[in-house]
Amino acid sequence: MKKVLPLLAGILLLGGSATLVIVAERRGWFPGAGGSASSESCPHGLSSGNCPFCDPSLIERLGHCGGHGVPEAFCTRCNTSLVVAFKKIGDWCTEHNLPGSQCTICNPEVQGSGKALIPSIELVPAPEVARSRRVPSVSCSTNDLCVQFTSHEIAVQAGLAYARVESRESTRTVISNAEVTFDQNRYSHLSSRAPGVVHEVMADLGQSVELGQVLAVIDSVDLGGAKAGHLQAAALVKLWERNHAREKRLTERRIGTERDLFEAETKLAESRIALSRAIQRLRTLGLTDSQVKAVAEKEDSSSLLPVTAPFSGTVVERSATLGEVVDTATPLFAVADTSKVWAMLDVYETDIPQIERGQPVVLEVEGLRGERYAGQITWLSSHVDRRTRTLKARAEFANPQGFLRSGMFAKAIVSVREKEPALVVPKEAVQWEGCCNIVFVKKNEVLFEPRKVRLGYETERFFVVETGVEEEDVVVTTGSFLLKTEILKGSIGAGCCEANPETN
Repeated sequence: MKKVLPLLAGILLLGGSATLVIVAERRGWFPGAGGSASSESCPHGLSSGNCPFCDPSLIERLGHCGGHGVPEAFCTRCNTSLVVAFKKIGDWCTEHNLPGSQCTICNPEVQGSGKALIPSIELVPAPEVARSRRVPSVSCSTNDLCVQFTSHEIAVQAGLAYARVESRESTRTVISNAEVTFDQNRYSHLSSRAPGVVHEVMADLGQSVELGQVLAVIDSVDLGGAKAGHLQAAALVKLWERNHAREKRLTERRIGTERDLFEAETKLAESRIALSRAIQRLRTLGLTDSQVKAVAEKEDSSSLLPVTAPFSGTVVERSATLGEVVDTATPLFAVADTSKVWAMLDVYETDIPQIERGQPVVLEVEGLRGERYAGQITWLSSHVDRRTRTLKARAEFANPQGFLRSGMFAKAIVSVREKEPALVVPKEAVQWEGCCNIVFVKKNEVLFEPRKVRLGYETERFFVVETGVEEEDVVVTTGSFLLKTEILKGSIGAGCCEANPETN
């Protein structure tokens, strides 16, 4: 049975005055001032309470290492566990087994300077793990505390409300940040196939265009030359076809020679190859087979090159200007089919094992209050971003009305499990007391016990609780913040992030 000893009294103003009595069980001393917090939330491989990169206040608090002339918080010779942190940020001299910012051999300018050698590298902070995702600290003494009202009447005046821990079938979801972008399979940057001058602009920004529609016309000398080459090659083919036919008839009558026939055959083959090359050149410049055929039939040598839409869509970018000199690298238009869009998700590293292709996604866009869009995961990146520690995932969404626009920020809710039974508590019952998520379990009408809980996924109204409570436990909802406030008052010297309590 839990032993309860008085620890500290806190005063609340409820109508007139009322008293909450904080009581705690002391089971012995906890090592260290801040406990040994989990290193899961520290990107440098240290426990979060002992990392000078995450908590720069340690530099001043620990002072100077007189033996090695560096801040104690960064002294790898006194604290070898810091080595992994310096290596993670790339500040390590392998040759002399010291941080590079402390190596006076490689950096003689710092020797004798009398300055504290603090890494000058600009650190990129890892994204903070959401509080609801953090695991309880094993060294936290919150479980040793209880909150007790002096009377049942005071508890009633506090206005506490309760909920029972229950098992529910709920859909498990993963929430991530997302950004809307164009469907890259239906998005195209357009430029001229040949250098020239913009002769005419026939499409404007925001205009809907159809497949093959002319957006601009470029006056290109290269196109004129290619058409002339095609006409010349076609004329030579006709010439050598007639010459070959004549030589063949003469040879059959034994008037011509085999040598003349062979030469005619060679010239005919060469002219056909030249014609094929000229046709291919025109195709490269964007002309269709029917347009190439029209060049020969109409003897067209025009230098006007059309820039056409590769599919039906909307002009989302335009930089074409009448009379502008352009080359093949000059962007003129961007066309996108906005009837379908992508959302690029940033999935937290801890959620990666749960994400799969084909899972349904609901998109909530910040700028479109109340609107929700349904889609599914179609692609997962093969690598995690080294800076943000997130995985890129892609979801596709229908956008028939065009409300979703590229660049919009959104929240993506991915359904990873359907109707899975689990213990749940209302979100308002969960409080963060500095290092752990806690709920207050009602022991009797005046006594409330804080419990460290490990939270699973969340729904719109509930948290799934993996450890810390049992089914049928009664937890405080309204008023839980009030109880947490008293815990924080009474845990000075008893919490996992404060000095240890003194025995009365």
